[in-house]
Amino acid sequence: MLRQLVPVAEYSGVKLAAHPDDPPLAQLKGAHQILYSPECFDRLLQLFPSPVNGICMCQGTFAEMGTDIPATIRRFAGRIHYVHFRDIRGRADNFTETFHDNGITDMAEAMRVYQEIGFSGPMRPDHVPALDGEGEGNGYTMLGRLFAVGYMRGLMDAIGV
Repeated sequence: MLRQLVPVAEYSGVKLAAHPDDPPLAQLKGAHQILYSPECFDRLLQLFPSPVNGICMCQGTFAEMGTDIPATIRRFAGRIHYVHFRDIRGRADNFTETFHDNGITDMAEAMRVYQEIGFSGPMRPDHVPALDGEGEGNGYTMLGRLFAVGYMRGLMDAIGV
């Protein structure tokens, strides 16, 4: 599929951003997955080395893999085309999505590293827990997202973005 897609993206000036399997497990419910580790992304980027072939740096999913988020951002510098700024506690086989200030990642350091590598693409908060009274929302509740946007803006202001 990428063999056909990458030349069209190059011609059109479109950047591709592959999202990791979430949860990042080699198999899920008996089905094989293909993007469940940083090494899988290395392979994807090597198979199609075009600068338009990149990744969605879903921080929560990479954290589920057990990676160091700032180091992973540096590892894929220049190939990160989109960021899901979120955090978790746990690992792929047993994790909980957290508010941005309550997970395992040093979110301030992650934001500093995005600035360090010159990332200027789209970044958005992703899944957040529901606050009391919001209902389930499947990670996309309004109050949690408002908190996330404010948190991200505060980090950006703190580092001068």
